[in-house]
Amino acid sequence: MRVVLAGDHAGLTMRATLAEVVRSLGHEAVLVGPEEGERVDFPIAAEALCTELITGRAQRGILLCGSGAGMTLAANRFPGIRAATAHDTYTAHQMVEHDAVNVLTLGTRVIGPEPAIEITRAYLLAEFQPLDRYRRRLAQIIDIERRRTVNPLYTLTQAGQAAWLDYIRRDILDDGTLARYISDNCVTGLTSNPSIFDKAISGSDLYDDSMSGSDAESIFFDLAIDDLSRAADLLRTAWDVTDGNDGCVSLEVSPLLAADAATTIEQGTSLFARMGRDNLLIKVPGTPEGAEAVEELIFRGVNVNVTLLFDEAQYRTAAEAYIRGIERRLEAGLDAKVFSVASVFVSRWDTPTADLVGDDLKNKLGVACATRCHRACEELFTSDRFKAMEAKGARRQKLLMASTSTKDPSLLDTTYVTALIAVDSINTIPEPTLIAFADHGIVDGVLNEASWQEADRVIAGYEAAGVDIPALALKLQTEGADAFVASWRHLLETIESKLGNLQST
Repeated sequence: MRVVLAGDHAGLTMRATLAEVVRSLGHEAVLVGPEEGERVDFPIAAEALCTELITGRAQRGILLCGSGAGMTLAANRFPGIRAATAHDTYTAHQMVEHDAVNVLTLGTRVIGPEPAIEITRAYLLAEFQPLDRYRRRLAQIIDIERRRTVNPLYTLTQAGQAAWLDYIRRDILDDGTLARYISDNCVTGLTSNPSIFDKAISGSDLYDDSMSGSDAESIFFDLAIDDLSRAADLLRTAWDVTDGNDGCVSLEVSPLLAADAATTIEQGTSLFARMGRDNLLIKVPGTPEGAEAVEELIFRGVNVNVTLLFDEAQYRTAAEAYIRGIERRLEAGLDAKVFSVASVFVSRWDTPTADLVGDDLKNKLGVACATRCHRACEELFTSDRFKAMEAKGARRQKLLMASTSTKDPSLLDTTYVTALIAVDSINTIPEPTLIAFADHGIVDGVLNEASWQEADRVIAGYEAAGVDIPALALKLQTEGADAFVASWRHLLETIESKLGNLQST
């Protein structure tokens, strides 16, 4: 764990001593802000420290001033910061265990070095305890924070759907943008894919100085894990509050493995262990070979995001793989606490079918197919079979709506998000669509039986127009996998090219 320490002129007398305490417990101590001898106002030191936390570069902080009060006031103005003053060891550990405090503030004019050392030890040795009452109270605190900037994304989450960001690039970590999305736009998760990382690494120099080694694939996973680890730490509170039912980031295995279950399993297991965050989802394509990998990964206790699902048949295959993995864990005497999502792609249906039907059906096929997946999800996870597993600790695999940006300029830019709001589900939203929905999104109901009936009507209309739904679903899945392979190859070529330029320089 990286622990950052800062103080104003009154607090700096104790910073070096407490940094040694941090190191003695096996953590990395990071010193920021003013140095001894400088007379600096406490908000400047607080901002220097909180910046490290909101960018995901550190996980805990210790702020020092004369009384601790000023630092507490300043720190709590930053998104995702929960700062509290402690002048005794009981408060120091309880404020972490009960309230997930991530910044300890101390008054160096109130206590001496020896009590401060013991308080710091108690604070750093404590971990949030996910008991129901602590999670409930922390969720209430987060809700108060979200209601400060009420926008349609808050209304979306109140309707029961989590908002995840379908985007990552290092600058949204470095400048605090992701922390603000979490605080102000109710973002509780993040997904990535080869295309997103290809654009991030190929389209900027943000990663150039971090490239080391000679194997492009290994270098990529180093870069991705660094970004996603920081994002996972920022989202950790959502994971804790929901007892491991939200607050995740996703990392995809190599797209070249879409037809190779055995290597997918080994790479997925390795990446999950290597990142060392239990709120990581390993992304596996929903191919037949992918389903085999999903079952085994779930059995091994690896969280999985099954991606590139287009129709009900593909979705059911993914859900069955998850259920079989949990059943195997229970049969082996293992706990059932593994998290998974099934990502159903929406907008890609509508581009190739736009000219095949009339205006009453145009641009509705993607929503209809996703809605049918929702009905299947409700059927599978309210069945007697799953209820018996749920009684032993299993959790339902969440349906995730993906590819929800609009491609047709005649549509409102929030169309697919509004159309697919469902209780206990997720929508992973590209950054422009997230910003648009925060500004003018509409929440006017959730998917229900009437939605299912409308989906049947729409699909029947497309079938009458000659659209072979299963064949098109397979085509879209194949094209999606091929597009990720192309992005992957371009990404690795870019890394190799940048390495060559850096070495020559």
